[in-house]
Amino acid sequence: MRLLHIISISFLLLSACSRAAVTVSKPFQFRALCTPTNANPKEFGLDSTHNVDNDWGLWGHNLWKVIGEDAPEEVYALIGTKRDSTQYCFSTPKMYEIIDNWISDQWGPKGWRFTIMPADNKKVCQCKLCLAAGNTKDNATPAVAALLDKLAKKYPGHQFFMTAYHTTKQPPRRKLPPNAGVMLSTMDIPMRYIFNESGGYRKFDAMVKAWKNVTPLLYVWEYDRNFDDYLTPYPCLMIMQQRLKYYQQAGITGVFINGSGNDYSTFDDVQSYVLAKLLLDVNADVEALVRQFYAKYYPECGKLIGDYYLSLEEKLRRTNRVMPYYGTIEETVASYLNPKEFVDFWVSLDKKSKSVGGEERQRVNRMLTAMAYTRLQLKPSERDREEMIIILKDYKSVPGLLNYKETNGSLEKYLKGK
Repeated sequence: MRLLHIISISFLLLSACSRAAVTVSKPFQFRALCTPTNANPKEFGLDSTHNVDNDWGLWGHNLWKVIGEDAPEEVYALIGTKRDSTQYCFSTPKMYEIIDNWISDQWGPKGWRFTIMPADNKKVCQCKLCLAAGNTKDNATPAVAALLDKLAKKYPGHQFFMTAYHTTKQPPRRKLPPNAGVMLSTMDIPMRYIFNESGGYRKFDAMVKAWKNVTPLLYVWEYDRNFDDYLTPYPCLMIMQQRLKYYQQAGITGVFINGSGNDYSTFDDVQSYVLAKLLLDVNADVEALVRQFYAKYYPECGKLIGDYYLSLEEKLRRTNRVMPYYGTIEETVASYLNPKEFVDFWVSLDKKSKSVGGEERQRVNRMLTAMAYTRLQLKPSERDREEMIIILKDYKSVPGLLNYKETNGSLEKYLKGK
């Protein structure tokens, strides 16, 4: 009996440990959302997220802000026999001097992150100093890594990042200082529930393993939008959860999720809320969080909205179809959006909204106005078309609702074509 008792206790302890392993995970060290909801985090309690405007001294392709307009010619890349102002030379002492003085003057000795990356093209400096560092015609990593190394050692209280992007995908040959890391783009990984059977995943995973040999500071630049259509629902939460689980297992320490920036995006509020929770615990219950959000912030319409949104999430989980990062309404329909179900949802929500007041009414009206764009894309009847145009023309009354896509996507221009 005593032996059975001991075995029973051991089994219970092992079961408890197993459950803990499944349900608890460590938060990512860096957790940033580039979304309109995170621009005003207090509205929905997103106090656990970072914001690149507040947490980085230098972010993205903004080195030009440090260089200034009257920079000496030597800070620009030598392409052929001429200096090219659309790319930089990272080996010249003048480049280091400019960045060093800027950090010293404006940011102090510690506490900030800085991105040191080439301009957004595939040109590589071919000057004598860069070639001596190890640059080739398509690889700028040696010169960029050398500058990163120098800055990181000068300022051990700050963190410095290069990016695995375009001409800097290859890791450097030597390990970076402990306060220097890399930002890895996840664009090669398809946006689907089971993503690890793709060539894009294998390519990314190999890149992670290669960079892990030179730095423990591995951040990912993730994406959660169709950048050709901010206003049509993009149900990414269950897919994102699978990706975040993988990142944590792979040793990723920080996640930047690139959404629609400051532009309004349908369902961005609930998605930002849930993503903020997943960045703290990748095993959190997505459906429960969605229900929790809508019960709190949409008490009258939340059940209707939550049911529809979760049906889209479940369809993508069940079918494993790919969602486009840049895609047409036809691709979206082929992937997950049933036109009749979408229109039925819009009509039901519009009817329900008539009896709602206060902040909830404002939030629902924003959603209905934004999704009028989707209804227009779905080629409605002439009568419905005229109604949706009238509704969408009210976009200026909706905070942040100015564009329907990332590039050349103003609603003003779109409506002029209607």
